[in-house]
Amino acid sequence: MNESLGTQERIRKQKDFLHLYKKGKRYKGDYFNLIYLSSNLSFSRMAVIVSKKVGNAVKRNKIKRWMRSLFRRNKMLFENPLDIIIIAKKEILEAPWLTLQEDYLAAIKSICKRNTSP
Repeated sequence: MNESLGTQERIRKQKDFLHLYKKGKRYKGDYFNLIYLSSNLSFSRMAVIVSKKVGNAVKRNKIKRWMRSLFRRNKMLFENPLDIIIIAKKEILEAPWLTLQEDYLAAIKSICKRNTSP
């Protein structure tokens, strides 16, 4: 099992972001929101957005590391390839790591269930 996060697994192009914002489905969690859409690629991709409203650069980078780590460690849970944008909320700063993990896993299960049903 490969737990790395290669450059191909990151959403970087503006057209990809715009396409996801326009066509993507949304999931609202306690600590973050997700925008996701099925992908034609053979792997899932992700991006993390953390606003300056959440905190200073140190806090924002910590949140990005946490979310990339959650994606990396649990990418085998995706039944079909997805493009995902994770948008952090202010409340994420008070969340303990285990709670954040549980919330992320619940979000992924919900997304996979919605995405496979016709």
